[in-house]
This record gives sequence, C-alpha cells and structure tokens, in this order.
Amino acid sequence: MKNSTTTQAAQANQDVMHGAAIIDEKGKETPITEEMIQKALKKILQASQS
Repeated sequence: MKNSTTTQAAQANQDVMHGAAIIDEKGKETPITEEMIQKALKKILQASQS
C-alpha cells in the first residue's frame, strides 16, 4: 500500500519539466525539442561555411 508521502513525491516528479521552452510575449510556452536544436545548429553551420 502506498502512503500519501510516496504518492505526493511521485506526483511532484511528474510535474517537473526536464527540458527548455521558449516563452512568447503573451506567456505561452513552446517546448524546445531536440529537432529544433538540430535544425538551428545546421543553419548556423551552413551560414558559417558560405
């Protein structure tokens, strides 16, 4: 049987964000994905080679 402390800890762990987000001027959060980072780095690399 789970006690309330274990249940609260599990719920708190689910509420934690393990990443990053862009926050616009209205406060809307858009999670930053690995794909977004890869695309941005690719653009930077291409720009530096031209």
